[in-house]
Amino acid sequence: MKRTTIFLLALLLVAFTACKDFETLNTNPARSSETQPEFLLANAQKRASDLMYDSYFNGRIGMELSQYWMGTDKTSDGRFLFTNDGLWTGLYSGPLMDLQEIQNYYNRHPDEVNPHVLAVAEILKAWMFHVLTDAYIDIPYSQALKGDDIPQPTFDKGKDVYAGLLASLKKQVDILQNTTAGQIRGDIIANGDPKQWVRIGNALRIRMALRTADVQPSEAKVVIEEAVKNTLTSVSQDVFFPYNLTASTSRFPYNDVERPLVEFAVTSTLVEYMKATNDPRLPIYARPDETNSKYIGKVYGTEANSPTMIGLSRPGVVAYSGSAKGYLITYAEVAFAKAEAAARGMNVGTETPEDLYKAAVTASMTQWGVTDSKAVATYLESVPYKAGNFKNVIGTQKWLALYMQGLQAWMERLRLDIKKPNGDVLFIDPASGSLDPDVKDVPKRLKYPSGSRTSNATNSATAASNIGGDTQAIKNWWDSL
Repeated sequence: MKRTTIFLLALLLVAFTACKDFETLNTNPARSSETQPEFLLANAQKRASDLMYDSYFNGRIGMELSQYWMGTDKTSDGRFLFTNDGLWTGLYSGPLMDLQEIQNYYNRHPDEVNPHVLAVAEILKAWMFHVLTDAYIDIPYSQALKGDDIPQPTFDKGKDVYAGLLASLKKQVDILQNTTAGQIRGDIIANGDPKQWVRIGNALRIRMALRTADVQPSEAKVVIEEAVKNTLTSVSQDVFFPYNLTASTSRFPYNDVERPLVEFAVTSTLVEYMKATNDPRLPIYARPDETNSKYIGKVYGTEANSPTMIGLSRPGVVAYSGSAKGYLITYAEVAFAKAEAAARGMNVGTETPEDLYKAAVTASMTQWGVTDSKAVATYLESVPYKAGNFKNVIGTQKWLALYMQGLQAWMERLRLDIKKPNGDVLFIDPASGSLDPDVKDVPKRLKYPSGSRTSNATNSATAASNIGGDTQAIKNWWDSL
């Protein structure tokens, strides 16, 4: 018995030693156990774009609140009853954490620090944080992304988040312009070009500053007048994540490559306005109804479902392409911003507001593949610039130019309270009524997600109280209209 026990113990010792040797033998000493910054950067860009163009967050929320699309398979989202609040969690736990881990990696390896990679990461973080604060108002910012150190971050006021983001963007632009560094590896959006990232950073500064122009005009003026000196100047510099058809994982998040998509119809709001002005982008934004070859939009907010799409126009082929572009910001948007800034009396160059307006419309046409100069000129004659009505004139065309960028178009709708240039109503209330008792016309924000209300209950409740209640009726601090 004693000899048997000794034998068994010897076997266990051999087995334990073998396991340790196996683990050692199967560990590559030349391979880091940490994820390298270039992989984190590439992953963050892809994950962020996937979320921004997700079929729910862009399609059900952004595209419907900007009245480009209306659901056909279900209509509750178009009537303001949202059932998926994962945009918040998706951004915080996904791409934002990837970008924060780049900083964490360099903190652990100070001899490998690449200032330009860090600057690009911070510009991307600013983009995501500004989407979050526009959608929710007060959000975790200064204490966010701290992991186990601060598992329940406080919420910063929306105005303070904007100030922090604008300061950060200015800092990153300065770093990219005034320092030398190694290659920006892993950058899919701008192919590692620091000059393009300077333009991107300044374009985001322009977008954010203009959004505040009605409530802090002097501060907005300073930012915009500086940023326009080095930003996007042509459609060739448009900023987007480049999806492709190579594999299902590399395609635009919502595409009809493998099946026809019938969940959405374009709205009568969009179709009728584009038809009234003979807009050459209509065949690109929408498809004619298959039964009569006419462009027929669904009245926004109607309860009736039409899953077969009979008698309705679907979004265009380009919109559903597997290689559609995941736009972050475009030259057309920057040109419209310059036109509005000039109309507000800001110094954005020698061009007049009208010249900038025409350049912006033309840029949008080019972006969407309309290259017939005569057609563009004819269209511009039908939608002339009017100085005394610049918000509606610029606003309607900027709304059209932001097609597919649902969340940004929703924010511009709120900021400008856009009407048709003749003063008629452009956007309508849901035809079958709102399902949110607090909101009749359009939500001004999204409610805090259920996960945050559970895991960070005290700070979520405090934030809700600070903004006036966790309802979709609460306006953002920059929304003065």
